[in-house]
Amino acid sequence: MKKTILLFGTLLALASCKQDASNAQDNNETQLEEAAGDVSAEAGEAATQSPDGATPAPAASEPMTEEPLPGAPSTASTPPSAANPLFNLTLQSGQAGRVKIGMSIDELKKVYGETKLRSIEHSIEGNTTAAYEVLGERHRPDLRVEQECAGTACKVSRITVLNPAFKSQSGVGIGSTFRDVKENFKITSVAPGEIGFVAISEDAKISFVLDMRGIPSQRWAKLKVNDVPNSTLVSGVMLY
Repeated sequence: MKKTILLFGTLLALASCKQDASNAQDNNETQLEEAAGDVSAEAGEAATQSPDGATPAPAASEPMTEEPLPGAPSTASTPPSAANPLFNLTLQSGQAGRVKIGMSIDELKKVYGETKLRSIEHSIEGNTTAAYEVLGERHRPDLRVEQECAGTACKVSRITVLNPAFKSQSGVGIGSTFRDVKENFKITSVAPGEIGFVAISEDAKISFVLDMRGIPSQRWAKLKVNDVPNSTLVSGVMLY
């Protein structure tokens, strides 16, 4: 009996020691977790403060380079002004671009410069005369300028428009219809001419070359202004 009591007491003592050890371990783990939290908090505060305790200013970000949006206009390709003779495509009585009927050839050369004028030989009705071409972009002939001379003094006598971009203030030019021409210019007569069938405006001193491929050339000499179809297209313009 005594042995049984002694054995039971020993077991109770061991259980009590085991429980105390478990509690101690739990308390120790709790203390370690609390200590770890304190260390983490202190590290966070140190990261947000400078050595002197002041909160540092955020690091300056590098300036971003502004790039143009797709389709945005570029100042490098600003449209040229009409004051520049190379981009003056106006058409009016006695003048195409900066070339005027009666202006001296010397003045013409000053306006356009030697590099934008090309000397050519122009043949018409069996006669060959000296003339000039006014050159546009990529050395495209924009105008043909004929001259008449008295001794060494030469002046512009006729201008033939070669570039369809030349238009009157009302938009009439190469590619317009005969209706457009009649609505904006007083056409006094139509007749076969040196370079085809022409509609003549004596007031404006302009001849409009008409595309008459739909009408046999044998009939041209008999045609009057009202006989020409309104849909007939302008294929050339001459100023005289």
